[in-house]
Amino acid sequence: GTKRREKTVVTPAAGTGKCPAATSEARLQFQKCNTHSCSALYKNGYLGCKSKIDLVILMDGSGSLGTFGWIMSRIFVERLIENLDPSVVEVALQVFSGPVYWSSYTKCIGASSEAPDMKKDCGIEWISHFTNDTKSLVKEVKKLPFPAATTLTSVALAEAGQELVNGREDANTVVLVVTDGFPLSQERTKTAAEKLMEKARVIWVPVGTNAPLKMIEELASLPKNENIIDIDSFWKLGWKYYINKIIAQSCPT
Repeated sequence: GTKRREKTVVTPAAGTGKCPAATSEARLQFQKCNTHSCSALYKNGYLGCKSKIDLVILMDGSGSLGTFGWIMSRIFVERLIENLDPSVVEVALQVFSGPVYWSSYTKCIGASSEAPDMKKDCGIEWISHFTNDTKSLVKEVKKLPFPAATTLTSVALAEAGQELVNGREDANTVVLVVTDGFPLSQERTKTAAEKLMEKARVIWVPVGTNAPLKMIEELASLPKNENIIDIDSFWKLGWKYYINKIIAQSCPT
């Protein structure tokens, strides 16, 4: 893993003064940590997350996944949640797809005078806000219907930012985005991702051969090699290796 140290701006620059960029070495530094083997920590083949984190999972339900991709995505999320320690971890789960009609899209992005129904118009639904009842949440995931619509990633990210208001002050905050396709608006998605990264660490899990890897490389938190976990096949979502990799990257202990 990696330790992260960053400096915030206490006094904004005035006149001809300048502040180093947020991602410059003067303000953002990393140090390797926990370099030992994790082999002794496995239980039934899985690592367990015992860190105090608030984890928000954004689960893509767009039509491009196909039925098999959706089934494997559910299995992936089930197994991840099963290995979170409910005594210290709280998890929130959102399923996102997108609008079917243009009129709905304009509502969802705030370009209409009408307020949207997030589930009906935007295809975005909170299955659970922050909870430590992981057993009940796993049961909910098992029966989730496949939305099979478009991909409104920008609004999904914005909604995740709002959910963080309900998080714990002393917990590390991680947002995990599992997605397979291009968003309806790359520009809006980039803007939303930048805002979200001001509040939380964002880990991207692009799945399949059509995932927008180049775009995601622009969006992920630093260091990018720890915050992009590329899974090139839906079949591999069932592998313990990838569940363990996500737990190892998101949970310090």
